[in-house]
Amino acid sequence: MKKFNLMVLCLALSLAGIYGQKPIKITEDSIAFSTFVAPGVIVCIPEVNYESVQKNWVKELESGTKSKAVYEKGEWSIIGAIMKDISPTALTVYSKLANQDSMVKMMVSMELKKDVYVEKGFSEGELVKMENRLKEFAKNQYIALAEEQLKEEEKKLKELEKELSSHQKDETGFEKSIRSDEKNIREAEDNLAILNNELNTLTAEIAAQNAELNTLAEGAARDEKSKYIEDLEKRKKKFMNNVKSANNHIDKSKDDIRDTNVDIPKAQTMQKEASEKIAAQESVVRKFEEKLNVIKSY
Repeated sequence: MKKFNLMVLCLALSLAGIYGQKPIKITEDSIAFSTFVAPGVIVCIPEVNYESVQKNWVKELESGTKSKAVYEKGEWSIIGAIMKDISPTALTVYSKLANQDSMVKMMVSMELKKDVYVEKGFSEGELVKMENRLKEFAKNQYIALAEEQLKEEEKKLKELEKELSSHQKDETGFEKSIRSDEKNIREAEDNLAILNNELNTLTAEIAAQNAELNTLAEGAARDEKSKYIEDLEKRKKKFMNNVKSANNHIDKSKDDIRDTNVDIPKAQTMQKEASEKIAAQESVVRKFEEKLNVIKSY
């Protein structure tokens, strides 16, 4: 029991690590660029894709301005960035991104005017606004990731629900097939009873006609009687074939019912398995929903 509880605890911790959101970390520090060192802000965005963040960051830099971001020696810079929520005047922004283990690290410096940077002790108000903007950018990147993760898990859930629906339809189809076979058997048995009655009557008639034939002398009357008996025998053969066909039809329907009765428990087992998978996947979806909601609350 202790071993089982330990396994459950380990699984819970594992799931928490897989599905749980991680914090967006923001710190102030000096940033070493290729030709200079400047005060700036470092933002660590968990889990996100480096290429996606870089693409969006360039869009962020170029938003609202005709200036274009320049990439050189692993660094993005732009002169004339418009970020009025930070400064009413255009900014020069220096930045670089690093793809680290399970996160993207953004290092950003903003220059208000030549050699005057947004930093603690000199431009406190702009620093708070800069950090807020970078935090919002990072948050949006993380939200986009969490939304995509949730979408993927919801897609898995829908596939499982379709699988369950398919097994349910199979069971319904099997039950319908059994009812159809049972109806066919009843109809065939009713027809068989009629055929057997007709066959018994015909057999008796043939016996009676043969008895009369034996009393007739050679001639036209005997020939006519023989022809009549021959026609009766043909009718009897036809009835016998119909009886055989009806019996074969009944036997086939019974075989189908036996096979289908084997298939129904299989379908029910598969439904149970699918339902268990759905319950587990619903739990996963809820965790990703919670993760997304927590990130949105950052």
